Amino acid sequence: MLIDRILFRVVCGFGDRHIHKMKIPEDIERKLDIPYGPHGKFNLLDIYFPKGTSGPLPTIVSVHGGGYVYGSKELYQFYCMDLAGRGFTVVNFNYRLVPAISFPMPAVETNEVLRWMCEHAEGHFIDLNNVFIVGDSAGAQIASQYATILTSKSYADLFGLELPAFRLAALALNCGMYEKFHEIETALPGLFDDYFGKDPLLHGDKTNIRKFIDGGFPPTYVASSVNDFLLPCARPMYDLLRKRNVEAVLRIYGTEAQKDVAHVFHLNLRSETATQCNDAQCEFFRRHVA
Repeated sequence: MLIDRILFRVVCGFGDRHIHKMKIPEDIERKLDIPYGPHGKFNLLDIYFPKGTSGPLPTIVSVHGGGYVYGSKELYQFYCMDLAGRGFTVVNFNYRLVPAISFPMPAVETNEVLRWMCEHAEGHFIDLNNVFIVGDSAGAQIASQYATILTSKSYADLFGLELPAFRLAALALNCGMYEKFHEIETALPGLFDDYFGKDPLLHGDKTNIRKFIDGGFPPTYVASSVNDFLLPCARPMYDLLRKRNVEAVLRIYGTEAQKDVAHVFHLNLRSETATQCNDAQCEFFRRHVA
């Protein structure tokens, strides 16, 4: 498992390099380490919003990546504060990781975050009529799975969750994996065995969001980069959404020469390409504010 974590950090570019020497923006207010569940530091969330905020703002929920074995809200704090600086309340949370959990627990804990938000929206500048979810890498799989739970009763019935009442206005999926697990296994052999098990098909339809996505799925911005090892997953997801009459955008960023524009490139706030992607996704969200 330690080898898996190290391998994922090396191959995917996760780590401290994106946040090295970055400073807390002076124009952002933070509420840190708020418990949303019973599992200690793994069930904490942060909330960011512009200073001077006096009422609810369109709210982005960030689902971090890390191959289910790595990642934290701390690694995503500057990215999330950057989004907040564009006029949003942003919720940034931890979920439990492999080997403590397996599929589909991160989606279950995402649901717990949304339940907490619905109970505590007042006083935290959360607009439950305009909730957006952004996820990358494994977080994109979790986000797309949770969006399917919210919008397909047949799929939701497979999990038996108590779903909160809010409006999921739109979704942004960055450098994600969705259900083509063989493509991920080719890139990083064996990494996901402890999450999905040796054969994801043993979960039955729970891993088959393709079967349940319909026109009720939220408008979705699908992004990847030319040098993203998960690039083969982007086009099939976009094509599926369009086939099901879901509003969708597909953008592939960078060039082959831009080696730093690779997996989860949007987290590198020093990069002009990341700024372009994050600007475009926030504008996509604004277009879907009720």
